[in-house]
Amino acid sequence: MNGFDRGTDRTVLETNRLVFRPFTADDFDLLATLHRDPEVGRYMGGVWTDQRIAEALGRFVAEQAERGHSKWAAFTRDGRFAGRAGISLWPATGELELGYSLMPEFWGQGLATEAARAVADWTFANTDVAHFIAFTHLENYGSQRVLERLGMVRQPDQDMGFEDGMSAVYRLDRR
Repeated sequence: MNGFDRGTDRTVLETNRLVFRPFTADDFDLLATLHRDPEVGRYMGGVWTDQRIAEALGRFVAEQAERGHSKWAAFTRDGRFAGRAGISLWPATGELELGYSLMPEFWGQGLATEAARAVADWTFANTDVAHFIAFTHLENYGSQRVLERLGMVRQPDQDMGFEDGMSAVYRLDRR
């Protein structure tokens, strides 16, 4: 699936293998492809409903317009939709939260680490925050390794408001 062309003039971040652009209101199908995948939903509360996808897309678009950042659509250099990654406000704490989710075909290639590192660097270069957080399902060890590769420090587990209960919470301070 190639949805990159709609936003090539709005590229916000590039890495060696990925290009990121803000989501648009027309990106429901891209986000649905990601969040209807049972493997993607394994540690994210299951497969998302159309309503949940639409709400997330609305938040991503609105936050980008209001704050200049959010979760962004991620594409490979050849234009294949890889997933999403970015930084957004976590309302429960008022902190910025790093988040990413990739299509399973892109797992195990170092792309999550590449995306998360780029978003972390972008955040400290383009905002004045002293730190940001990230969190994962307690059993999502792959995602926890990604966060640790970034130098994020594990905090006490917390209930972040998900049905699954407690989450592994990480923090990265500006250096």
